[in-house]
Formats: sequence, structure tokens, C-alpha cells
Amino acid sequence: MRAILLTAALLPLVALGARALAADAPPSPPPGAGLDLINQRCAFCHNSAQIFSQHKSAAAWAATVDQMANRGAEVSPEEMKTIVDYLSKNYGAPEQDTAATPPHN
Repeated sequence: MRAILLTAALLPLVALGARALAADAPPSPPPGAGLDLINQRCAFCHNSAQIFSQHKSAAAWAATVDQMANRGAEVSPEEMKTIVDYLSKNYGAPEQDTAATPPHN
């Protein structure tokens, strides 16, 4: 009887812990041709956390992909564009709120 009561008392705590872990887990990357190429061409050297935890402008993503190609990543120019477009769309730099920034005099 005690084991049943103890189990019943612990179940809500286990559920809370599972929810907390799920909330901390990063969302899965959106599907698309860019993700497929990243998995094929980039995951050889980088894990997904290294890639998808960053948020860069399109120009910065293009520079990063170009740098990786110069270091030996086997990607065509068309594939590079697809990867940059995907990363810029899904992992772009947060837009700055220019309305909240007063102009400099």
C-alpha cells in the first residue's frame, strides 16, 4: 500500500521534470532542401547545435559557408546558396528595433 501511495505522490514530480526537460530542448530545425544539404555537407564536421545555435545575417552566413568551402567542404555554388538561404531564413540575426533607438544628433 505504501508503495502505491509513494508512486502516486512521485508521478506529478516526474511529469514536471519531463516538461522542464522538454522546454529546454531546442526545437527541431525546419525541413527543407537547405537542411538536407547541411546534414549531408556540414554535419561531417559540425553537430547541429554548433550550426543551429547561431543567428547571423545573410551576409554573415554567406561568409561562414564560403569559409567552410575554402576549408574543404564539398559544396557547389548552388548548394551554398541553398544553405545560406535556409540558414538566413531560419537562423537569421534578430532584427533590431530601430523605432526604439533615438537618432544621434
